[in-house]
Amino acid sequence: MLSFLKGRTRTGKRRRSHILITLGVGFSFALIAVFLQPFATIEWRLSDQLFLPTSPSPNIVIAAIDDESLATYGRWEGWPRSLHAQAIENLSQAEAMVIGFDVIFSEESADDLILAQAMTEAGNVVTVVALPADGTQPISPLDSELTYQRFLLPIETISAASAAIGHANTPPDGDGVIRSLPLVVSDSAGEHYPTLALAVLYTFFGKLLPDDYEATDGALHLLGRDIPVDGKKQMRINFVDKPGSFARLSYTDVIEGNFDPEVVRHKMVLVGMTATGMSDSWVTPISAEKMYGVEIYANAMDTILRQRFLVETGWPTNLLIILFFVGVTGIALPFMRLLWGGLLTGGLFVVYLVGIFFAFDSGYILNILYPLMALPLVYVTTTLCRVVSAQAERRQVRELFGRYVSPQVAGEIIRLDDKGELKLSGEVRDVTALFADIRGFTQLSEQMHPEATVSMLNTYLRVVIERVLANQGMINKFAGDNLLAIWNAPQDQPHHAMLAVKAALESQEAIRQIHKDNPSLPKVELGIGINSGEAMAGNMGSEGRTEYTVIGDAINVASRLCSGAPGSCIWIGPHTYEQVKDTVEVEELEPQYFKGKAEPVAVYRVLGLRHQGGSDE
Repeated sequence: MLSFLKGRTRTGKRRRSHILITLGVGFSFALIAVFLQPFATIEWRLSDQLFLPTSPSPNIVIAAIDDESLATYGRWEGWPRSLHAQAIENLSQAEAMVIGFDVIFSEESADDLILAQAMTEAGNVVTVVALPADGTQPISPLDSELTYQRFLLPIETISAASAAIGHANTPPDGDGVIRSLPLVVSDSAGEHYPTLALAVLYTFFGKLLPDDYEATDGALHLLGRDIPVDGKKQMRINFVDKPGSFARLSYTDVIEGNFDPEVVRHKMVLVGMTATGMSDSWVTPISAEKMYGVEIYANAMDTILRQRFLVETGWPTNLLIILFFVGVTGIALPFMRLLWGGLLTGGLFVVYLVGIFFAFDSGYILNILYPLMALPLVYVTTTLCRVVSAQAERRQVRELFGRYVSPQVAGEIIRLDDKGELKLSGEVRDVTALFADIRGFTQLSEQMHPEATVSMLNTYLRVVIERVLANQGMINKFAGDNLLAIWNAPQDQPHHAMLAVKAALESQEAIRQIHKDNPSLPKVELGIGINSGEAMAGNMGSEGRTEYTVIGDAINVASRLCSGAPGSCIWIGPHTYEQVKDTVEVEELEPQYFKGKAEPVAVYRVLGLRHQGGSDE
C-alpha cells in the first residue's frame, strides 16, 4: 500500500512539473506572439486567404483611363483638361450622382476654367489631394492619425469648383499589400482630409463633410455608421473580388458620350488610371493580380456603403485566446495518453480554424497564426516533458537497479520491460544460483551493538555483491546475512556456471584480504553454495507488487549446498560441476542428503581455477 501511495505521489509531482513547464512555455509564447509579433507577415498572408468572392455594389462604376484612352488621346501628360470637362458633362447628362476623380489637378493649364465651369455646373465632382512623389513619410506618432508635412493640392480654380476634396493616399502594409485605407489624414497645419471614398459617399448622400473625425471606442461615426478603425484611423477593406469586378466604362467612351446612360444613372462614378504600365497598381489580399488605385477606392466605398466592416481582434482578445488554449491543453495533456492528447489538440485546432471562417463572415478577423501555433507547441512541450521525464526515470532505475545487477542485466531487464515482455509470468531457463551465508552471524550479532552489526554485515556483503556484479550476475534478494545471486536470467549467458564459480572464488579471496588489511574487524567466514539447472524465471507476485526471481528445485539445491558448506568453502552441485570441470579444480565430497531430496546429491568443493592451481582456503 505504501509503495502504491508513493507511486501516486511521484506521478502527481511529475504531472504538476509537466503542467508548470508547459504553462510557462505557453504563457511566454503568448506574450512574445502578442506583443512582439515575430511572424506578422505570415499572419497577414494567412488572413488574406479568408476573402471569398462576392458581388460588388451595382451603385459604383469605374470610368477607366485605360490603354484605349491613351491610344486615342495620346500621352497622359499632354491631355487637355477640356477632355475631363466633356466627360463631366456627359456623366451629368446621364444623371450620375457623383463623379470622383482619382486624378490630381495640382498644376495650372490652359483649360482650367473650362474644367472648373463643368465641375460647377455638375455640382457633384470630387477631387483629391495627393502626397508628393518624393516618398514623403508620416510625421505622426506610430499609433495616431497619419499626418504628413504637406500634400499636393488642386489648383485654386479646381478646388473652388469641387463639391468635396478627399485624399488619394493608400499606404501598404510592411509586406507591400494594401489591406487598409486611412479614412482621414492631416497635414502639419492641422488640415484634415477624408479619403476619396468618404468624400464621394458624403456627396452621394448629399451631406457635407464633417469637421470632426474623432474615433470613439475604436470607430468613426460617419454617414450614420460606426466604421471600425485602428489607431491610425485606418479601415480594413473588405474586398469583393479580383480586379475588374466593378462595372467599368472606358474613359474614351465617357468623353465621347458613347455609353448607355443607364450604366451610370443615379450611381457613383470613379475616374481613375487603369492603363498598362502606370504606377498606380497594388497587391491586395483578394488576388495575386495587382489592383488599380481607383478599384481599391471602389472596394472601400463598397465596404462602407453596405457596412461590410471587418474588425481585427486586438491584443487583449488574441492574448486571451492563446492563454485559453495553453491553459486547457497544458493542464489536460499531462493526464492523457499521447493519442488522446493528440486528438484533443487536433480537435481544438480544427474547431478554431472553422471558427475563424465563421468569425470572418461575421466581420471579425481572428488572429490565425499564433493560437494555432500555441496548440502544437503545448503538445510538443508536454511530449518532450514526458520523454525527458521517462529518460530520467530510466536512468534512475538503471542506476538503482545497477546496484544489484550488472549493467548488462539491468539494461536487458529494462529492455524487456519496454517491450512488454516482463509480464506477471515466467519462463523455464537453465540458470545458475549462488547462495552466500555468513557463518556464526547470530552469535556475532549478539556480541555487537546493532549499528556495528549492520556496518559489519554491509562490509562483507558488499564484497560479494561487487564480485557478483563484476561477473555479470544479478543480486536477486537478501535475507539477513544471506543473499541469492543468479546467472543466465533474464538474458542469456553461455558460461553462467563458470561466472558464478569465479564470483565465489573472488569473494572468498576478497574477504581474506579484508581480514589481512583490517585485523580489528570481526573475522567472518562465508559459506557459499552453487547449483545449476532448470528453473522458472520471471516476475512473481501480484499486479501491484512484482519481483523478478527464480524458483525451482535447482535453486533449492543451491540453498542446501550453502547451508552445508563450512565457512570459507564453496560447494557446487553436479550440474554446475559438469559445466566447469575443465577449468575448475575441485574435491569430490561424499554425496549429501538434503531436505526434500529422496536421493543423495553429489557435492564438489571448489579448490580454485585450474590455471591458478591454487586453493580457496
